[in-house]
Amino acid sequence: MKQFARLLGYLRPYRRQVVLAVFLLLCNSLTPIAVPKIVQYVIDDVLPHKKWSALNLVFGMVVGLYLARGIMSYCLNYLIGWLGQRIVFDLRFQSYRHLNRLSLAYYDTRQTGKIMARLMGDIDFIQQMISGGFVQFIADVFSEFAVLFVLFRMQWKLSVIAICVIPFYVINYKLFIKHIRPLSEQLREKWDLMLGVLQEKLAGISVVKAFVREEYETEKFMDTVQDNFALGMTQMKLNRKLSAYAQIIRALGTGLVLWYGGNLVLHLNLHIGELLAFNALIAQLYDPAVRVVDFNVTLQWTGAAMERVFETLDTRPEIVDADNAVVIRNMQGAVELEAVRFGYSRDETVLRDITVRVKPGEIIAIVGPSGAGKTTLVNLIARFYDVTAGRILIDGVDLRQVRLESVRRQIGIVSQESLLFSVSLKENIMYGFHDATDEQIIQAAKNADLHSFILNLPYGYDTKIGEDGIKLSVGQKQRMSIARATLTNPKILILDDATSALDSKTEANVQAALERLMQGRTCFVIAHRLSTIMNADRIIVMDAGRVVDVGTHAELVAREGVYQNLYNEQYKSAQTHTMDALFA
Repeated sequence: MKQFARLLGYLRPYRRQVVLAVFLLLCNSLTPIAVPKIVQYVIDDVLPHKKWSALNLVFGMVVGLYLARGIMSYCLNYLIGWLGQRIVFDLRFQSYRHLNRLSLAYYDTRQTGKIMARLMGDIDFIQQMISGGFVQFIADVFSEFAVLFVLFRMQWKLSVIAICVIPFYVINYKLFIKHIRPLSEQLREKWDLMLGVLQEKLAGISVVKAFVREEYETEKFMDTVQDNFALGMTQMKLNRKLSAYAQIIRALGTGLVLWYGGNLVLHLNLHIGELLAFNALIAQLYDPAVRVVDFNVTLQWTGAAMERVFETLDTRPEIVDADNAVVIRNMQGAVELEAVRFGYSRDETVLRDITVRVKPGEIIAIVGPSGAGKTTLVNLIARFYDVTAGRILIDGVDLRQVRLESVRRQIGIVSQESLLFSVSLKENIMYGFHDATDEQIIQAAKNADLHSFILNLPYGYDTKIGEDGIKLSVGQKQRMSIARATLTNPKILILDDATSALDSKTEANVQAALERLMQGRTCFVIAHRLSTIMNADRIIVMDAGRVVDVGTHAELVAREGVYQNLYNEQYKSAQTHTMDALFA
């Protein structure tokens, strides 16, 4: 109920529409009560006394009543539908905005499909509940009180008999709901799991096909669907049993009313028309009671969806601006890491006691075996994560005391995975700089050795590249990322193995362009091919989360250590490839 009350809080900006909806709801729920009273009037007054003219009045009353009800129903359903859609709009907008604000650590532990299930499926279910079940529930509650009032005014003894079965509805609900609610939560979890698996496998469909795992993945997905089906059938059985018992209770109440009411008619203590009207009215008493029970079942399912949506909204970003955060408008590019330690969780330490000082405009290469912590280190500089201990300084200011936006707008990143969006080439290049001119975009493309390729495309820079750049090669994607990063004219440039997917000729062209772009900027270059970082001002060698050596290429090759081993391995590998080519 707490989450439901919170959901209703989204209606506060639309108070006038809510008041109008409540008014229409009251009127709409009261109109059916008049029909049994009209029937009573016809049977007990009009027909016995042969009031022919009164039949015309009855006809007009019935037609007018249903005409008014139809108009009110249309206006009510339109208004409730609008309110439901408005809540969904607000919820989805706030959820997406909040997801963009959450730190990378949130996404590290959650499947994309599960996040999408909350943003789309759960919110859609909430909208359906508001526009459908909730409206009917409110109408039924109003109708219950109105019908009870009329019943007691008509015949209080029959009314007592009619309501004596209502406690059984409550008992029936209490007995079943303790089993239905956990099932609802499990179903939502299974639904999340199914969407997560589906999204993951579709994203990696090329790998599935490459290893001929189509049948295996189909069977595995079918297991998930089967679990969902089994839980759904179990919940459906419980729901139907709950409704069936509610119908039996309703039949018991109706039977008692007809039995006692029939006795009253036989003893001339009640008119036939009054009994028929009373029987019609208790249908309006019991039917809403059954629907209220059904709505509570729906509410349990929706409650699970609401908890998950609000759980996302209540998740606080780990990376936030400090209250007194400052803005660095013209970053110089000085970076200092002082005794930095970091772990993705409390139980692990990825980086240990990293101390590095980088001057503005200095080119720093970072090398080491896989898993040494190279990418983690540059992610800390971009403040995708906060250090566990120690501190990182930008231009002498603790990174945690600087406005995030002012830092990230002056840092350009080209990562190992070149993620592009399904828009035009131009829009991808200018993604971080919306005010870029065509000349600046073209220059960025030239810097990444892309301009000639783009001009040969059917629509040039306006060519759509498809989802995640599927129309581009891996190397072309990487060059697109380079163009996008350099367009923003960053003060700090991070290249995370940015040329790893390029052929030798393209790599040479891009490397020459990058060397021009790196001039005057502080650069951190992660590279596995040591040939690309020989001219770096300094090379930081990492192993097992520590800095194990620092120096120039010549210095590091001359002394024993991790760098010398890496160099010798690559040198031997290069010699082997050369010999193979000669004797091929």
